[in-house]
Amino acid sequence: MGGRIVVFGATGYTGRLVTAELVAAGHRPVVAGRDRARVDALRARHDDLPGALADAADPDSVRRLVEPGDVLVATVGPFSRFGRPAVDAAIAAGAHYLDSSGEADFLRQVYEDAGPRAERAGVVLLPASGFDCVPGNLAGALALRDAGEEARRVDVAYQVVPPGGRLHRLGISSGTRATMLASAFSPVEMLRAGRLVTLPFGREVRTFRQDRSVLTGVLWAGTEARTLPRLAPRLTEAATYMVAGGRPARLARAASYPLAALSRLRVFTRLAGVAAAPALRVTGRGPDPAAQDATSTVVLATVADASGRQLATVRLEGVDPYVFTGRIMAWIAGQLASGAVTGHGALGPVEAFGVDGLEPAVAAAGLRRVGLPGVSSGSS
Repeated sequence: MGGRIVVFGATGYTGRLVTAELVAAGHRPVVAGRDRARVDALRARHDDLPGALADAADPDSVRRLVEPGDVLVATVGPFSRFGRPAVDAAIAAGAHYLDSSGEADFLRQVYEDAGPRAERAGVVLLPASGFDCVPGNLAGALALRDAGEEARRVDVAYQVVPPGGRLHRLGISSGTRATMLASAFSPVEMLRAGRLVTLPFGREVRTFRQDRSVLTGVLWAGTEARTLPRLAPRLTEAATYMVAGGRPARLARAASYPLAALSRLRVFTRLAGVAAAPALRVTGRGPDPAAQDATSTVVLATVADASGRQLATVRLEGVDPYVFTGRIMAWIAGQLASGAVTGHGALGPVEAFGVDGLEPAVAAAGLRRVGLPGVSSGSS
């Protein structure tokens, strides 16, 4: 018999999506948030779900949410500011944990600090379990499997295609906006010469050529540099990119130099925090169903050998990133609740479920593999 599923941050935009998908799958999660009226409204919307009050600013209230064998789903961001109490509460209680994070600093904390503690406690941590970073991990693992023993480099690119292809029409939730502002100056990880290193956002630009089109990506936060080498120990290079277009990518790379220098100044980080504060006060907003229907996504993975020769490519295409996140997080929570994951500690999604187990789940959540002839990649 599995434990309860508890959604912390259930009244936020992503939390509501995850809750709705859990209910649609036949679960009755405990919905938790800091505002009683919003929690009660969400409970009533889903046939009087069980509810609880908890606030990341009060770690004791978060610890009271979970018991041994439970699954804690955390959607309270920015995670670099509010994420630690939920991770600690899950480990202390002997509960499994997943979240919707994608922030480089927080992910490092989970893998390096919380992961060993979770392994000793016999529980699973699955950070970045939404559009960040499940499909990239799967695409990379599929491409590595196709490439075989010669694989030495894997590059993963994420692309969100807004309605009509117009960037100004891209729908971003209030939580995503606050997270981007809060973590804009945190360095991201990449694997270089077999070692994890950190570089500023946007410092490297990479092109992914597909027949007659070219996708240009900037260095982005992801878990691929940490998790994919566990699947292919001979990898020496791995990085994650966000497709931004040629001119924006070049501007991002140019800006990364002065911003990296400024980020080391304490006064600048304080000013950045002040600038981000208004975004933190806006919660629960995001793209409406019409905007979601008009938004699509692409995730591309390319694998090369030591000489740079392309060995394999995988392309996933599908739905709006928030729709995907709600669906895949609900599936992962259900799998954890049923005891379907046998490993412990901080895992990547492919480690937790295997390629053959994860691929149909990702497809059911709305991202499917498509044929992709004539793809190559290169840095600049």
